[in-house]
Amino acid sequence: MIDVSQFHFLRPGWLLALLPLLALLLSLRYLGRHQSGWQGVLAGHLYRHLVTDAATSKKRPPLSLLALGWLLATIALAGPTWERLPQPVFQLHTGKVVVMDMSLSMRATDVSPDRLTRARYKAMDLVNAIGEGETGLVAYAGEAFTISPLSSDAQTLNTLIPSLAPEIMPVPGSEPTEGLRQAIELLSNAGYQQGEIFWITDGVEPSQVAPITHLIGDTPFRLSILAVGSDEGAPIKLTNGELLKQSDGSIVIPRLDESNLKLLADKGHGRYARLQANDRDIEYLTSQELLSRETSEDQQQQAGDQWQEAGPYLLLLLLPIAAYGFRRGILSIFALSLLISPLLSKPVYASVWDDLWQRGDQQGAAAFANKDYEQAAKQFSDPMWQGSSLYKSGDFQGALDAFSKVDSPQAWYNQGNALAHLGEFDQAIAAYDKVLANEPDNEDAKANKALLEQMKKQQEQQQQQSSNSQPQQDQQGDKQEQQQDQQQQQGQQDGQQQESEQDQQQDGQQQQSEQDQQDQQAQEQEQQQPSEQQQDGEEQQQAQAQAEEAQSDEEAREEQQRLQNLLRKVPDDPAYLLKRKMLLENQQRRRHSLPNRIQRNW
Repeated sequence: MIDVSQFHFLRPGWLLALLPLLALLLSLRYLGRHQSGWQGVLAGHLYRHLVTDAATSKKRPPLSLLALGWLLATIALAGPTWERLPQPVFQLHTGKVVVMDMSLSMRATDVSPDRLTRARYKAMDLVNAIGEGETGLVAYAGEAFTISPLSSDAQTLNTLIPSLAPEIMPVPGSEPTEGLRQAIELLSNAGYQQGEIFWITDGVEPSQVAPITHLIGDTPFRLSILAVGSDEGAPIKLTNGELLKQSDGSIVIPRLDESNLKLLADKGHGRYARLQANDRDIEYLTSQELLSRETSEDQQQQAGDQWQEAGPYLLLLLLPIAAYGFRRGILSIFALSLLISPLLSKPVYASVWDDLWQRGDQQGAAAFANKDYEQAAKQFSDPMWQGSSLYKSGDFQGALDAFSKVDSPQAWYNQGNALAHLGEFDQAIAAYDKVLANEPDNEDAKANKALLEQMKKQQEQQQQQSSNSQPQQDQQGDKQEQQQDQQQQQGQQDGQQQESEQDQQQDGQQQQSEQDQQDQQAQEQEQQQPSEQQQDGEEQQQAQAQAEEAQSDEEAREEQQRLQNLLRKVPDDPAYLLKRKMLLENQQRRRHSLPNRIQRNW
């Protein structure tokens, strides 16, 4: 349906090209009537009846086709349009969770070497391909467990994924509903309004489809599925080399049923991919934009100043006229002019061939799709798309300058994201406030604003702590200076006292008689004996202190050696630690919940 009220031309200046067409048609018509040789001989009222254009019309090219072709080309160049295009809106706050199936069926050998090994490699490729944002990891069998909370550290996830195996799960079985519920709780508790769940599995039971559909239908998160396995299936080879058997002795052969998984991916508004030997499956799952999950009303709200141009479709009507012109030799001259005009009119950016068939915006869109964002920014003339390209390339200042040229809620929202990356929290919050003033229900702006306010509050607290610690340091410095001054004063007083005592002693020594000197010599001899005893006591105390220090050093070495022996006993196996963690968590759950119904163990 065409909205006539929205119909307009993107480049209405091209409509002026119809004036030369009108002048050309009038001049040709005038010349055709007045260039006959009989007009000077016959009267005007007889000329119209005696002379006809039947003879000359066969030689004259069809002017009607020329006029029609000119008219269609001019309208196409003017850019008729009536439909807006959605503008790209980037999420500053996104989260993703990888859910892995750890049931015994993942030990099936229909995929070499087995399903589990290939699934772990694909999970690591998926974590590395996700790149930005926070990613969590959940594993499930009979129960679901959070292996890693949401984190931006991909190396931690790559370290934990190889340790996952069905044997470390405390409860055997296959309960994908619990795994997906655990992933939804991770995203919800972290405050994400939008997010993605990547589910790696080898299938579900038909009875589990309805609960999963109901679960994912009530969440704002998108579900994409990577299927592992084959339609033929294969036996499940256990770690001891035996094949898993049912209670009647028959060998278990799990087969991949893609129909249920495709249905769940469609209900979760995500994509379904089957495991491949190359990276196309991962690229297909991770190449989605979160905007595809939004409703039609949201898409209309996010429609900006970019319009869907209908002009190229009018060029299809020129094909019959072009074929006729090619037959008459007219098209060859027109094609030659097209080849020469780009070289004369503008410099070559990509290539002459691209400029002939694509506009700058079209070349920019192709570069944007190929993730060549710097080249796309050079080709785009639309500020929103140019800013989006600069945002993707990491030039947040350039993106801010481009978004500032547009006055719309989408542009304000993207300005806030760019300002947030530049560290201008106050200006970013002001931009989000501007968006919320026009769109109070914009959940993305609310979430980003709350996040920035929290980060700003943390910065203020850190600054306040640093400012409080500075006066304390100054007070301590003042106290130390006062103590030093007091010590200096006491030292001066002691020096004065010592000088006065020395003067008195000198005077007394001069007045003493020779008899007093003999008495003093006798006393000195008597005092030498106690001093020798004191020296012996001090030597004994030093020896005792050295012995005590040696004993304490030996005890410290023994304590350190004992701790090292204890640490050697702690197993350095991530799989063992994960198993103990999940076992303890399972025991806690059993204390507070009823036992589940009995299900198959694979």
